[in-house]
Amino acid sequence: MKFGGTSVAGSDQLRRIVPIVRQAAHHYRVVVVVSAFRGVTDALLSIARDAAAGKPWDGTWHSIAEQHRRVADDLGLLPWHHGEAVLEELYAFATGISLLGECTPRMLDAIAAYGELLSSRLLEGVLAQSAEVAWHDARTSIITDACFTNAHVDWERTKAATSTTLKPLLERYCTVVTQGFIASTANGVTTTLGRGGSDYSAALLGAALGAGSVEIWTDVSGIYTADPRLVPDARSLPHVTISEIRTLAAYGANVLHPLTIEPAIEYDVPVVVRNTFEPSHPGTVIVSRLDTPTDGIRALAMLDVYRSTDSDVLPEDGEFLAIVHIRGERYQLVRHALCDRDIPATLVCCVGEGIHRTNRGLEQIIAASNHAGCAATIVGSGANALLVMVDRDCGYRFLRALHETLCHQQIEVTA
Repeated sequence: MKFGGTSVAGSDQLRRIVPIVRQAAHHYRVVVVVSAFRGVTDALLSIARDAAAGKPWDGTWHSIAEQHRRVADDLGLLPWHHGEAVLEELYAFATGISLLGECTPRMLDAIAAYGELLSSRLLEGVLAQSAEVAWHDARTSIITDACFTNAHVDWERTKAATSTTLKPLLERYCTVVTQGFIASTANGVTTTLGRGGSDYSAALLGAALGAGSVEIWTDVSGIYTADPRLVPDARSLPHVTISEIRTLAAYGANVLHPLTIEPAIEYDVPVVVRNTFEPSHPGTVIVSRLDTPTDGIRALAMLDVYRSTDSDVLPEDGEFLAIVHIRGERYQLVRHALCDRDIPATLVCCVGEGIHRTNRGLEQIIAASNHAGCAATIVGSGANALLVMVDRDCGYRFLRALHETLCHQQIEVTA
C-alpha cells in the first residue's frame, strides 16, 4: 500500500489512513510505503542550497520541525523520540553543508531523504497505537547505482536485499511501514529515485515480495474515462492495461507515470489505484492484459495543438509536451493552454485496447462529430489509439460528445 503526499499531508489525513491499513492487515500482511508531506522535499532541497550558498537555512528547518511536531502532538505521539532523532540528524547534516560551502548531488539525495523518514515515523506511531507495527528503512532493501538524484535500480540486488531485510520483518509483523522515493547504493550511500519515486518503490517491493497486489492510494478514484475537469461525468474504469496507461500518459492525461509501476506489472502483480478520501470505491486495477476482449474507445485525452516553427516561444500558460508532424505540418502539443494566441486545433487521443478489433471506435467518432456539429479528421493511429483533430472552437464540445458514446457502453463501477 502506497500513500502519497496528499494522503499524508497532516494529522487528519494520517488518521484517515489508519482504518484503511487496519482493514487490509486484518486479511493480509501489509507493507505501507509513504511519501513525504507535500512540499517538504522542496523545502529540504532549499535548505541544502541555502546552506551551501551561505544563506540562512535554519528558519526552513524550524518550519519543517514545527510542522511535524505539531502533527505528532495532534496524534498524541509526544514525546516523539524517533522523530526528534531524525530532526537532529537533519540539522547536523545541514550544518555540515554550510561549513563545507558546497552541496553535491550526493548531498542533495541525503538531505531529500529526511522527508520520507519523518512521515514514515509519524505513520508508524499512529498505527502502533492500535496494533503491532514495524518500521523499516527502505534504503536497506532498494539498491541502486550511484547516479544521484535519479538513481537506477539494481533489480537483482534489490530482490536479494528485500528477501533478507524486509521479508523476515513481514513474517513477524502484520504491518510494516517504510518509505518511498529513497534507496541506497550497494555501499549504503543514500540515493533517490526521481519523479514518481514512491510509486516506483511500491512497485519494486511488491514485485520483489511477490505481493498479491500493489495499491496506490491517492486523491482520485482510479483511472478515468476522461479528465473530470473537462468532462464532469467522467467515470473510473474498473480495469485498464499498462499499454493503455502508456498511451494516455503520452498524450497528456494525468495518470500514473507508466515506468513507475512497470516492475509490478512485469511480475504479474496487479496495481490498484484507489482514493484515500473515498476508500469504499474499488478504484482501477492496472493489469498486463484484459481478461475479456474489448472494442471501441475506452478513455480519452485532449491536447491543444498549434503550428510551430523552430523560433516559436513555448506558451507560458500551458504545459508543453512534444513536437509532432501531422500530415506534413509541424505542431506543438500543449496541455491546458488558455492563451489567446492562434491555436487552430485540438487533438483528441482515443484509447482502447481493442480499438482496431471492430469498427466501433470509428462509429463513435462519427457519431460524436455529427452530434457536436464539427468536422473530425483522423490524423494518426497506434496499436491501441486513434488520434482525431478538430477545430479548437469545438474541441470541448466534441470531447464531451465523444465521451457520451463511451457512456453507452457498460462500465461497471461500484461506489
